Amino acid sequence: MENENIKKPEDEIIEDILTDDGEDEIEEEIVPEGELLTSFEYNVTNEEEEKAFLIFQKKYVYKHNWLVTALFGVIAVLFIISIVKNPGGYLNWVLMFICLFMIFATWFNTVRIRKYLISALKALEDDRYRFTLYEDSFKIETIFTEEEMQQEDFVPVKPRVVKFEDISLNIIENNEMFIIILKKETIYVLSKRVISEDDRKLLREKFSEVLGEDLEIMDK
Repeated sequence: MENENIKKPEDEIIEDILTDDGEDEIEEEIVPEGELLTSFEYNVTNEEEEKAFLIFQKKYVYKHNWLVTALFGVIAVLFIISIVKNPGGYLNWVLMFICLFMIFATWFNTVRIRKYLISALKALEDDRYRFTLYEDSFKIETIFTEEEMQQEDFVPVKPRVVKFEDISLNIIENNEMFIIILKKETIYVLSKRVISEDDRKLLREKFSEVLGEDLEIMDK
């Protein structure tokens, strides 16, 4: 898929996840000011990451893919009609196959990006994190073991603090997880398997307060 408009949202997510070292100067200065509401530790499996990214693609990428499919599909049909009328027209055959290839490449690249990202995140599957919810923001930080911190090449990852009023925020909840999408660039996955019922309710109420009807609830 060569169109940069199609690749950009997902490519930015991959770059952000794989290169984020916590050294963003703006986010270093953000300090939670609101009341602490809850805090819990969690981890994310590779399967959960893939499900979350697939949901992201369906929300932000598939619409564009279907538009590309419809456009090239209509053009391909026109060339097929020309081929029926004039089977010997070599150019019509070539152009028809180009249209079909563009449709294939659009969807193939969407799958390729997802598989690449999930493969890259496999190494992080055993990492643990802490999510802290405040009245005005939330914080996500990586939890390091004593052994990791004593290594010579250890580089601490600074917590990321997100103030609700300062960022474009989309949140999707389904039966398995909360998916937090920041500026259509970064995804955080909070699996319900490690969140207590009380904290689930608190998250849902707070996200609903912040987003209103924009909080998206999915059955699956």
